[in-house]
Amino acid sequence: METRAHFPVVHSLCYPACLPLPQQDLMMVPRLARYALIVLAITVMSVYLPFLYHKVSEKKVGKTQLFFSPVIKKFVFREMVGEGHKFVTQDESGNNYDRMTFETLIPFVYYKNMELWGKLPMTIDGRTFDKQTIKENRQVFELKPRMIADRSPRIQIFPLLESKPGVTRLRFPEDVFRLTDRMEFINVDTNTVDQDLTDKFTNAVKQAGFVFPARLTAGRVSILKPFDEGFFVVDAKGYTYHVKRVRGKPVVVKTPIPSDLGIRNIKVMENKKKEIYGMLLTDKGDIHLITYDDYRLIKLPIEDYNPDTMDLKLLINPLYRTAVYSDDHTIHAVAMDSRYRPISRYQRVMFSGRTTMADTVFKALFPFWIKTTDKTSGYLRFDVIWNGRPALIGIALSLFAGIAVMYARKFPIRKYWPDLAIIMFTGIYGLISVSVIEPER
Repeated sequence: METRAHFPVVHSLCYPACLPLPQQDLMMVPRLARYALIVLAITVMSVYLPFLYHKVSEKKVGKTQLFFSPVIKKFVFREMVGEGHKFVTQDESGNNYDRMTFETLIPFVYYKNMELWGKLPMTIDGRTFDKQTIKENRQVFELKPRMIADRSPRIQIFPLLESKPGVTRLRFPEDVFRLTDRMEFINVDTNTVDQDLTDKFTNAVKQAGFVFPARLTAGRVSILKPFDEGFFVVDAKGYTYHVKRVRGKPVVVKTPIPSDLGIRNIKVMENKKKEIYGMLLTDKGDIHLITYDDYRLIKLPIEDYNPDTMDLKLLINPLYRTAVYSDDHTIHAVAMDSRYRPISRYQRVMFSGRTTMADTVFKALFPFWIKTTDKTSGYLRFDVIWNGRPALIGIALSLFAGIAVMYARKFPIRKYWPDLAIIMFTGIYGLISVSVIEPER
């Protein structure tokens, strides 16, 4: 008879990881998942609900236009005070003007209308100005926060235009340059390094004393300008060099601009007047003009200027220079004579900067909001902005609403008190989240 050996059969092997979870732990899983969803919902809503609110309640008014009048020697402004193109035109003393009178107070701005109305040539302060004189002596410089080098991303590759092209218009070259441990030129057609140009310009800047790598490269990349002034480049030691391409050859000037100035940005603006190369911004927020007089700097006498939040304009006319700068709330201005000495200052809260009922409701409704974009910067942001004490009103109302919802749904407060804690810290965001994402019963 055949005999068989009998061995115990092991149906399955079980390790501790395979053991069933305790009942209490199983109940925690959906609860944790719910609160994770609530946190996600609060984050998303704190970005988009305030954004939608701003879109709906946004005031359709622009910034105040502020000028210094060479006629009455006062600041005058034009301001929209509501929708439907309702404007006020006043001077700093509160005197109102109709549109035509307002424009005659700033004839260097509206010189074409002055000609149309037969008011040219005109005499101001014993000097006579015709259309051509006004046109030749007008210039505008502008610096917005987004234009500052460290406030917007930029690929550090630049075209160096031929400053004397031998034709009537400027043209883009077939190459671009970048500053690494040398001044490297790349042919854009073949995507290869132009070794000849690279060696020429690298040797030229080194002979002038340039130390790589560069801290800042600044120029006006456009062919829609009267001529080309090349680039201003700040080297590793803080010295500023003026680099141009003239008839295919490098022209490099080591400027006398102080190396310890702390240059943050240079805005180059070519103009036929050839008086000013452009604006120079320092780390301290000071604005200097770079002049054609051996790169001499002129510091503008502006006060309370914040380059990270304010737009700046410098208006130059035959008699005065006016610096106008503003954020979303207040506009400032300083009028200067032809030597940039201050003669008058003025500031006012703009109509667009006044607090409205919509602004008050916003602060009460949302305890905080997340700002991901900013017109003053080209970078993506994630700033949590708190609305302060007014938000306590919205939080209190949200708490009462949350308790009412719990009673209506017969949720015991002792068991679901974390929901109320969420509402206490997040207001309307938490109320919507805990109401929509219900717990398992």
